Parts: sequence; structure tokens; C-alpha cells
Amino acid sequence: MNNRREFLKTASSATLAALAAGVPQQAIGSAPRSKWPEAKADSIIILWMGGGMAAPDTFDPKRYVPFEVGVPLEKVISTFPAIDTSVDGIKITEGLENIAKVMDRGTLIRSHKVADLGHILHSRHQYHWHTGYEPPLTVAAPHLGSWIAKSLGPRNPAVPPFIDVGQVMNAGGETEALKAFHTAGFLGSEHGPFMIPNPDLAAKAVQPPAGMDVTRFSNRYKAFAKLA
Repeated sequence: MNNRREFLKTASSATLAALAAGVPQQAIGSAPRSKWPEAKADSIIILWMGGGMAAPDTFDPKRYVPFEVGVPLEKVISTFPAIDTSVDGIKITEGLENIAKVMDRGTLIRSHKVADLGHILHSRHQYHWHTGYEPPLTVAAPHLGSWIAKSLGPRNPAVPPFIDVGQVMNAGGETEALKAFHTAGFLGSEHGPFMIPNPDLAAKAVQPPAGMDVTRFSNRYKAFAKLA
């Protein structure tokens, strides 16, 4: 039996000989090329749960340590047991059984590492996640939704390509920071989000302002369309 070094030497010689004979080029020309499946999604829904679930208690379980009153914080790891999913080798925490059944249809990213932006203002970390830029900046960074709106445009010309639902801006000392990354930044306001802070009032968001009848609103829209 050849050892590893002899095997590599033989394989290398065979490969060079095949290259000289043009075999790989012929094979490439005749064999079907493998490729990634074509993307079918034409829209994206981002569920942003600020200040929500911790990774060790959801999609990145660690060693299970049942919570008890008085346990030191540094010893609290995962307070829920891990369960199997539809993908071999991937476990998530107990309580997410329905998600576990369809894990093969999604992508679980555990490699994201946040920047060291301090532990006081959550909005700084939110800014980083929503824009991909670390604050502070000398320019206004666009929201991820604005990049998509600019690249793909609207699916329906009558519907904004980027809609933000349920984002409350009144957050005390962090209000201005929240507003900062809910814009299109340097891409231009035309790619910014259509804001609907309260989902219960969504219908009012697409109605003319108080005191403006439908005819006047329609005329204003036609004038805007000509300018745009």
C-alpha cells in the first residue's frame, strides 16, 4: 500500500497529465454545472425583537442549568433543556418545538459577533444591526430595508417597497438614536421606510390627512407623480 506522500505524488502526476491532454476542459464542457438553487423569495419580513429572548435560551443552547433563586449570575447558562430539530446536529431550546420541526427550511446563524459598543444604550447596538455600521458616524447610514428598496424596488407600484410596522420611537433618552437608523440615510428619502408605529392604526396611515377630501388628495398625488 502506498503511503500518503506517494499517493499525493501519483495523483499530482495524473492530474498534470490530464491537464496537458485537455481532459478537464472537455469534461467541464460536457458535464452539467452545479449551481445554487435559484432564489424564489421576492419579499423579506424581519421580526425585530429588541431586548427580547437571549440566545442561550433560544437558538444557541448551552449546558442546561435549571434556574434557582440565589444562583450566581455567572453560573446561569441555559435555563431550558435543548431539543432536537429536523436538521441533524442542530439543537434549539425546549419550547420552540414548532420551529424545530421546520429548521431544515431556514438558516441558523450563530457566528454573528457584535461590536463593543458599551452596555448602557441598546440603541447603539440596534443601529449596528439595522444598518451594518458602527456608530458614531459622520454620515447617515441607511437602514437595511432601504438598501433592499433601492436594489429591488416595489413589487407593486402602489405599495411602498419598505414598510416599518410597530416601531415605537418614544424611548426617552434614546428616541433620537432610534430615529437615526430608521431612515434611508445617504441613499435618499425616496428609499426610506413607510412608518406605521401602531399596527392597529394602519388603515389611517394610508388615508388622507384630516380636513383633506379624496379629490384634493388625488390631485396632490398626481402632481407628485409628475414631479417624481
